[in-house]
Amino acid sequence: MRNAQDSVHIVAATVGFVSLFLLWLAVLWGLMLRNGWAQSRIKHATVYGIHQTIALVGVLLGVVHGFTQLAGPMGTVKLIDVLVPFTNPYDPIGIGVGVISMELFVACTLSVLIQKKIGYTRWRAFHAFNYVAYMLLVGHVLMSGSDMAAGIRWGAVLGSFVITVLLWLTTTPWWLNWRQEVTDRRNGAAGIGDELLVNVDGNRCARFGFCEQEAPKVFALRGDGRLAYKATVPPNLANDVIRAVEVCPARAIQLNRTATTVVTQKNTEPAEQPLTGPTRIPAGSGAGPRRRSRGDR
Repeated sequence: MRNAQDSVHIVAATVGFVSLFLLWLAVLWGLMLRNGWAQSRIKHATVYGIHQTIALVGVLLGVVHGFTQLAGPMGTVKLIDVLVPFTNPYDPIGIGVGVISMELFVACTLSVLIQKKIGYTRWRAFHAFNYVAYMLLVGHVLMSGSDMAAGIRWGAVLGSFVITVLLWLTTTPWWLNWRQEVTDRRNGAAGIGDELLVNVDGNRCARFGFCEQEAPKVFALRGDGRLAYKATVPPNLANDVIRAVEVCPARAIQLNRTATTVVTQKNTEPAEQPLTGPTRIPAGSGAGPRRRSRGDR
């Protein structure tokens, strides 16, 4: 029969692992939102709502996990240890990292309420601390989780962390710029392609910022919420702009190619002959004034 301490530990551990799983899903869902994946099939409001719900439930369970530790009769975790990092005398590093992680998650969650006041660009930069919070959370689980002795659970947590880091690194501006430089060198060597003309419908544009993620050299979301973009795009940026068109949930971007050859329309009506004036006779046609010969006299 389990004692009170074991029961509290089982409840806290279960809630903690569920919170870790939901926050991991929220981070992956955020990466999908950041890069506009599956936006052509799923409405942005639906994807964004799912992301908010998963993140909110994960954060709430994380808070419950922390305060559940206070119910243990052994008294190894105090209230100050849950609120102030690195104050627990038994596990200062592990618990302290977990406290910082949860406080960052809570701050990023509450920042949604002031998104319009601080501007979308600043909010998105602050929202990137969720990745830091997730890394700290994994560190907390690996250092302080007493149930992490099993290799399967330890491998699952570390494996999910590696997957998240790889997905995040391959979607950072540094990686995108490096990939763009490789594409530029290829297109420059081939010397192919035409310029593209970009037009964004301001009435339909919802300022989600997906186009900026795909083509940062063409689109830029300003601090006041307006979108700035280049009207003419060189060939080496054509692929990025096309991807931006595909991920735009509002379908507000239109592309056209610069005209290089123009052909006039075919005239179906017969040409009108002049009413007056001399008639020009083509040379060699045999027509014209006849020369008089001696036999005509």
